[in-house]
Amino acid sequence: MFIIFKNKLNKIIMFDKNDKILNKIMKTALTVNRLPKIYLYFLSALLISFLGFSCSDQEAETADLNSDLPSIVEVLESFNKGQSSTAKMLNNKEGDYTPTFDVLSKALARTKLASTVSRNRLTVFAPTDMAFAALGITTENVTEVENLADILLYHAVGMTVYSNQLENGPVTTVNGANVIVNIDNGVLINNAKVTMADIKARNGVVHVIDSVLFPPNLTIAGIAGSSDDFSILFDAVVKANLGGILTDGGPFTVFAPTNKAFMDLLEATPYNSLDDIPMDVLTQILLYHVVDGYVFSNQLMNGFVPTLNGAAVYVNLDMAPMVYINDSKVKISNVQATNGVIHAIDKVLMPPTMNLVETAASFDPEFSLLLTAANAAGLGDTLSNGGPFTVFAPTNQAFLNFLNLSDLEEAKGVIQGLDTTVLTNILLYHVVEGRVYSSDLSSGSVTTLNGNFDLDLSSLTIDGNAMLIPELLNVQATNGVIHVVDAVLMP
Repeated sequence: MFIIFKNKLNKIIMFDKNDKILNKIMKTALTVNRLPKIYLYFLSALLISFLGFSCSDQEAETADLNSDLPSIVEVLESFNKGQSSTAKMLNNKEGDYTPTFDVLSKALARTKLASTVSRNRLTVFAPTDMAFAALGITTENVTEVENLADILLYHAVGMTVYSNQLENGPVTTVNGANVIVNIDNGVLINNAKVTMADIKARNGVVHVIDSVLFPPNLTIAGIAGSSDDFSILFDAVVKANLGGILTDGGPFTVFAPTNKAFMDLLEATPYNSLDDIPMDVLTQILLYHVVDGYVFSNQLMNGFVPTLNGAAVYVNLDMAPMVYINDSKVKISNVQATNGVIHAIDKVLMPPTMNLVETAASFDPEFSLLLTAANAAGLGDTLSNGGPFTVFAPTNQAFLNFLNLSDLEEAKGVIQGLDTTVLTNILLYHVVEGRVYSSDLSSGSVTTLNGNFDLDLSSLTIDGNAMLIPELLNVQATNGVIHVVDAVLMP
């Protein structure tokens, strides 16, 4: 853990706060006004000596201030002048394309941060002129950007970090706020893509990014409370006593319904206002809009994403650039908070309200035989209140085929007369622990509560016999998910 210390000459020094000897030296140095100069010279020399020995070989190699490499600022300026060897290489390979950093260079100069970025060991995520231009920012107006110095410091990390040292998760910037690194598909810094990495400088390294990063200054709850677009959402959060979680908890990703989305919901339901919605119902609705962790728009993939409600929302990118969460369209994406990220959506997402047994009963009479079997085996209460479970649910016709019968009432009688142990073993072979959505499945062995069955996704068959019904996959319940099959599975 390093601490930054700035002396009277405005030189920035870093030392390890866990080193007791260095701490003692620093405490002594801070009494500078009471010491003769000869002692100050001695202490300075001693401190520098200890600092030199405490640096690792890697730090010395990556941040040798006496090397012949240009500083970070000089590296950026060399691209602007076309003098960089990397820029020349790109020119040769890609015609006229060369990233330039005129806006960034001017911003550093005008905020008087250029000298800081030249002298201190840093990793800089450098937005190109094209990245600034996408926001309408040029060399002519960059100095008019509010909180420009804070924005620039949000692009720097106080140590040298090469691309192969990056890991998924938050990284603290010199600004004090975190950027979120994601290396699952290329390298992303928040929502910005690293387009060129590991440009070495005398005092660190530069990674080129395609978007400007903006530091957050409000929590998720703070953003909702300060925006006219989310005032109803904020009122709902307060009513459900979730304000503390969205202020102090996280990080979270919130799919945030706009005011209009809430008004549309109230018009389509018996509720006239938020006050009419029962507290437990409102809480579950709100939790259904919250995902654990940071998920920026370019990290979204088609499929189900679990929420704090327990059930999952479905992300659909098939109509890109439009993004849908269930049937709700993302209107504004990547609003970063200090404890997460917000995506504004145009409809309130409604979570499942029935448990597995209630959900199966709602298909009545399609699953009446399955429910008869569950009750006969004494599993009805478990499937109502336990879980979460994933149930591969045979239809009534599947049970009739299995029993070689055609009458439902006769089939119910036969099922109720079966040996309980045999019936229980059959039913448990249809149940998987946890919520397993179709996007989570892969061909091969699937572990159930009573052994394994073999799944072939290419033919949607289980054990070469039962077939998954495509239009009846991912039926969500409050305590699990149902996939409908057309045959009874035998362990």
